[in-house]
Amino acid sequence: MTVATGTPTTLAIYLYGFTLPGAAAPQVLGVDDEHPLSLYTHAGLDALVSSVALGDFTGEVGENNVQDLAWLTPRACRHALAIEKLMAQGPVYPVPFGTLFSNADALAQEMARRCAEVLAVLQYITGCQEWALEALLDRKQAVEALLAEGLHSGRFCLPESAGRRHLEEQKLRRTLMADLDGWQAYCLDLLQNDLQPLMRDFRSRRLLDDQVLHWAYLLPEGKVAAFLQQVEDISRRYESYGFSFRVTGPWAAYSFCQGTHP
Repeated sequence: MTVATGTPTTLAIYLYGFTLPGAAAPQVLGVDDEHPLSLYTHAGLDALVSSVALGDFTGEVGENNVQDLAWLTPRACRHALAIEKLMAQGPVYPVPFGTLFSNADALAQEMARRCAEVLAVLQYITGCQEWALEALLDRKQAVEALLAEGLHSGRFCLPESAGRRHLEEQKLRRTLMADLDGWQAYCLDLLQNDLQPLMRDFRSRRLLDDQVLHWAYLLPEGKVAAFLQQVEDISRRYESYGFSFRVTGPWAAYSFCQGTHP
C-alpha cells in the first residue's frame, strides 16, 4: 500500500510499529485524530503509519507540544489504541511516540536496515503478551508482622517486666527495620521462582515512586490465566506483611524491543 506523504514540507510519516505482512490497517484515526492509519509493506515487514503535520512534532512548537499534557495525552492514547488494535491481529513491534520519517523512501531504508532484527523479535513474541507486575511495601506493617511472627514462633522472647519488654520490642523493631531490605529481596526471589515457569521472558523495569517491584513478563497467551491466578495467590500470601501488588496488561511488547527501536 502506498503511504500518503503529502507535501514534504508540511506532512511527515508517523510510525507506530511493525508487524508481519498480511494484517489489515485498524479502522481508527491516527494520533492527530484526522488522518487514517495505513500499512506500508517493505523488506518483509508491514509498517503501521499515518500522516501528521510535521510542525506539530518538530522545532519549538513540537518541543512545547510534548510538554503540554492537554496536547500530549490524547495523542499518546491514540498511539496506544492504534497499536492495541493491530495487536489483535498478531505480534507487534512497537516504536516510541513521536517516531517520524520525512517520506516513504526514508521509511523504506530504515525498514530494510532493521528488517532482520525486527523480524526476529516478532517471531520471538508471536503468541505472547506483555504483562506488568508492580508492588508497594508498607515497611512499618512488615516490621510489625515479622515481630508478631517471631514472637508467636518463639524466635523472639521478651522479658516479663513491662518496662524491659517495651525496650526489647523497640530494639527488635529497629533490628527488623535494618534487615528489611534483605527480607524484601528474599520474598521477591521466592515470588519470581513461583512465576518463572509461566513466562517466556522477563525484564526489570525502572522503579517509580515508592515501588519495590516493577517487572515485565512476556507470557504465552495460554499461560496468562495461570499467571493472573498465581499473582492473586501471592497477593493473599503477602498481604499481611504490607505488600500490595498490581498486575496490568496486556501491553505491546516494549520491554522486549528495548534498544532495537528505529
